[in-house]
Amino acid sequence: MEKEKSKKKFLSFKTAHIIIIILGTIFILLGAFHEDIWFDESYSVAIANHSFSEIWQITGNDVHPPLYYWMLHILELIFGSNITIYRVFSTLAIAIVGILGYTYIRKDFGKNVGLLFSFLTFFLPVMSTYSQEIRMYSWACLFVTVMSIYGYRLYKNIKEKGQKLTEEENKKFKKVQLKNLIIFGIFSVCSMYTHYYSLMTAFVINLALLIFLIKNRKENKNTLRNFIILGIIQVALYIPWIYYLIIQMLHVGGGFWITLGLNTAIEVISFQFMRQLNTGLNIETITALIASILTYIYIIARIIKSKKENKSIKPGIIALILYITIILIMLAISLISPILYARYLLVITGIYIFFLSFFMATEKRKVITFIICVIITILGTISNIKTIHTNYDESNMKQIEYLRENIKEDDIIIYKNVFNGGVIAAFFPENKQYFYNSEYWNVEEAYKAFGPGMEIIYSYMDVLENYQGRIWLIDTENLELYQEFPKEGITVLEGPTKFNTKYQNYTYNIILLEKQ
Repeated sequence: MEKEKSKKKFLSFKTAHIIIIILGTIFILLGAFHEDIWFDESYSVAIANHSFSEIWQITGNDVHPPLYYWMLHILELIFGSNITIYRVFSTLAIAIVGILGYTYIRKDFGKNVGLLFSFLTFFLPVMSTYSQEIRMYSWACLFVTVMSIYGYRLYKNIKEKGQKLTEEENKKFKKVQLKNLIIFGIFSVCSMYTHYYSLMTAFVINLALLIFLIKNRKENKNTLRNFIILGIIQVALYIPWIYYLIIQMLHVGGGFWITLGLNTAIEVISFQFMRQLNTGLNIETITALIASILTYIYIIARIIKSKKENKSIKPGIIALILYITIILIMLAISLISPILYARYLLVITGIYIFFLSFFMATEKRKVITFIICVIITILGTISNIKTIHTNYDESNMKQIEYLRENIKEDDIIIYKNVFNGGVIAAFFPENKQYFYNSEYWNVEEAYKAFGPGMEIIYSYMDVLENYQGRIWLIDTENLELYQEFPKEGITVLEGPTKFNTKYQNYTYNIILLEKQ
């Protein structure tokens, strides 16, 4: 009778877990069905239109590896250039991370850890924003999480092999280890080619496993040999990209936008509880910072308590150390070449979610766990409501609608600010356009992503000398481009017409000119 009750309880727990995954997936999808984009997303949309070989060459001169852009290009080949499809594709990766709580984490670490892992994946405040961006972060998060799971499985199997195995058990062990090695290797390489934070995570995990295997080589000669072979294969597969990695590190070292300061520290500490970065010191930032600090205090308290109770908390400790190690490495590198940026932490947020869910699951007082979950649900819901309100604001597509109604096939477009200009480039690739690179950024190769429609110029005369026809200026708040643009022989037909978008707070001043 008790077995029957226990089975029913387990089945109801599994049902609750599945319901959380379904509701969580719907939750993060709620704000995803809109078409407005900001500059980083416009880069993804634009580069997806290029061939696989072109993507390799172009992104080699940008700041990210090519795998995500290749994945987008496959979508583009199937569905065409579709912003909604691209956005849902990003959200799909986070949905799969949430499902890992049911399929992997539950199996390896227990039902409570698995349930909490899925819950946190969907309802942490950061997820309602960054899971929907048309960028590589969500897929890098998935690859890193799967890689970490299989890395830990390799470690655990080696650790548990201390006792003598029968011949049959040894065969089974070798088969399992080989499978784990192969899957680990696949997701390690995927991580390397998706983002540099996931590359660093792959490097740290591979190195840690290699050191551990060397220390335990007597009982694991075959596994060590296979792991070394796997390492050589990974290095060989990454060699074609090493040249670009060096170039990109030097490029970011020039640092025209990543900086270190107090804001960086606040954002790095509180990232998982933030809805949006770069919002200044306001109620959202303060709430996120307080929630994050309290969370870390709680984790420390759980570690101390578990130690006193002689509970095994090694998996949580390993994940916590790995997460902190990646941040410290990026901080150390940033002292030479600034690469520590809070948004990139989404890549390793699966690791953060794991150690938080692991330590929460050690909590005996279920009321505490319940209160934490309620607070996270409230913060996540407030974050998502704000995200939905922002994403579906009627202002977001007005500038695009205006241009669609008025632009003609032979009209050209000129912009000095590439951020709002890049958005226009992604929406109107068929119109010839020019980015006036007045600050001489070294971006000619990287911005081929917007080609062939976009061309970089360093003087207006490069365009105007032999041109007759209509010109659209895409300007910003202060009309800097319009004020300095040559007026001789040019008539203003319309504008400046101003548009402010709620999404990313972009300003567009659009002026239609004609040159006789």
